[in-house]
Amino acid sequence: MQVGTPLQAPEGYLNLERGITYYLLRNSRVRSRVLLVYFTTPPNMVAILVLLDRHEFEGGLVRNLIMATPASGMPPHLEDFKGFNFEHVDSKRTNAKRTLRSYVEHRLNTITPLLERESEILDAACPEREINRYCVTHGYNSQRVRTWFFLYVCFGRNIWTLLPGFHRNGRWDRMTVGNGVKLGRPNNVRGRHAGCRMNAEIGALVVASFRRYAQVGKTLADVYAEAMCYAFRAKVDKDEKGVKRLIPTVTPIPTYHQYRYCLYKEHGMHRVQRDLYGAERARRRYAEHEGAFTANVANLYEVVEADAYYCEDLPRGYVDGDAVRPIVVTRCVDTVSGLRLGIGFSYGKESSDGYNAMLFCAAISKVKFCSLFGIEISETDWPSIGLPARYITDRGPGIKREPGASDAANSIPIRELTPSGQGQSKALVESAQRRRRSLEGPATRVLSELTAYQIVQREIHRLLMENSSADSRKRLTPEMIRAGVVPTPLGLWKYLDARARNVAESVPFEDAVRRFLKRERVRVARDGVHFRTQRYDSDALRSTGLPAQVALRGTLHVDAYVFPFSIRYIWVEVEGQLVEVEAKLAIRDDDSQLNRTLLDLESEAQSVRAFESVKRENRTAAQVESMLKLEQQTEQRWYSTKRVSARSVKKSISQDAIEARHAFEGGGYE
Repeated sequence: MQVGTPLQAPEGYLNLERGITYYLLRNSRVRSRVLLVYFTTPPNMVAILVLLDRHEFEGGLVRNLIMATPASGMPPHLEDFKGFNFEHVDSKRTNAKRTLRSYVEHRLNTITPLLERESEILDAACPEREINRYCVTHGYNSQRVRTWFFLYVCFGRNIWTLLPGFHRNGRWDRMTVGNGVKLGRPNNVRGRHAGCRMNAEIGALVVASFRRYAQVGKTLADVYAEAMCYAFRAKVDKDEKGVKRLIPTVTPIPTYHQYRYCLYKEHGMHRVQRDLYGAERARRRYAEHEGAFTANVANLYEVVEADAYYCEDLPRGYVDGDAVRPIVVTRCVDTVSGLRLGIGFSYGKESSDGYNAMLFCAAISKVKFCSLFGIEISETDWPSIGLPARYITDRGPGIKREPGASDAANSIPIRELTPSGQGQSKALVESAQRRRRSLEGPATRVLSELTAYQIVQREIHRLLMENSSADSRKRLTPEMIRAGVVPTPLGLWKYLDARARNVAESVPFEDAVRRFLKRERVRVARDGVHFRTQRYDSDALRSTGLPAQVALRGTLHVDAYVFPFSIRYIWVEVEGQLVEVEAKLAIRDDDSQLNRTLLDLESEAQSVRAFESVKRENRTAAQVESMLKLEQQTEQRWYSTKRVSARSVKKSISQDAIEARHAFEGGGYE
């Protein structure tokens, strides 16, 4: 127990009353008494000195008749400012005429002579009389000086305990006085005192009108106008200058600023914004953050978020070179590390094919995935393999079950769907996506010199770049910092994966192919399999004996699985086993021609079908041309023949042979 300790007597004790907090000022051995002080309730706070016999006071403490209570360290009028830095307030009040420190320094200078005689005053027979004598001599208000002196001594000699209670100024209820001059900022147009003074009745009407007319999408100005028309029944008139003004009829009408101030005071700005602009916008702009999105995860693949973005540039057509539909890139991001786990693609808009391709990429080795696009990487460049247990996507194509999942038991266990129009529900992947700049002026579009296949290659390289360079400093823990973890998604992944903090569900490559890729029918021929206009073959296919069966069984069709944006390889289903086959050229040439998408292959097929029609007409024209040229040269037609009996033709041939022999031997004709 020390100077300034707050004390209470729960049932009263001698001069101490129940319900009043006293502060220990001095336990005087000289006078054998104890000095306590209590402060009356602000705003007119006064210090009252209480004297107790020393032995009686200590006896009350021993018998728990007087009990110490928790101390805040601040006087009653400043209890709300415990631990507050008042110097900070002064640093913000750059244009103040007088600083807060100047107030407390003035009061401290006033009581400094008393502090120099502190022991003498407190041990005097009547300490208050000594302080009053000093005040009379110097012309000070004795009641104020006594309060300042006891505050400073009682609360740790903290200069800020002398601060006036300015924070209580203006807290009287203005609604209780409904008559009189208008309060607030003066009206520069209609006059200093023009307008109505707000009272409880007008305030209630303001709140009721807002509750009735406010709707999402309306502005506060629209609500105010409707309230003036129907709730306050205002009329409109013109003044001498022809300016229209609102005229009160039944009830005084508040200005727009009075209307808004009353609403903000009653409901708060956030509530008004929510009613006018919707809960989502109010939450996004004004709600307090509830913590980091990574705070509830600890392991890799524990939670994965997926979303898509549009490539700004339109790819060049593979066959004709014209622009085709934009590429939509679908990616999934690991919550704890920020690593991009998978990537998929689609044309024109988000589709389930893009999400399935993304999950296929996430499930398999990335060395294998990148090899489908002619990109060479190592396992350490993109080390993630597997599927998540919890998968978050929006209410779009991503919610559709994988094409190869027969039922929910074979699908991803937990699919969390975010509310519509709330991107913060999957903020990590939203923030990891590319941003499109909004340009002013006429609408334009960006044409690329890259084909769709080349844009896909570019986006894969972009993902690899982000994995090794994105800023992940906010995800670092002290342990990671001490271990020297590189603050990138790839650095965090390697650190956590090395410590077995990975809950990915492994999927065999064959199962991933059947589960996520698009299934097509292909034709089996003796030279391999044919898909659209492309021939595929491999040693593994030959070893199955499937092409050899065509001669015995005739035309065969089997199932094959296709990655729509890379058809260099497809996977053929042969008697329950997947066989990888590779596209082949008809002649020896550059194999890079085989790097194309399914849309490119379909464009080729259309071109081939168009060639078939042209070829038929061209063949007929060439035939006619040859017939005409022969007729011009020989004066005989192309088909200058007649059909006769085979016997007469044989006899004619024999007679010609005899005549030719006689002519050769020198004999005459018979």
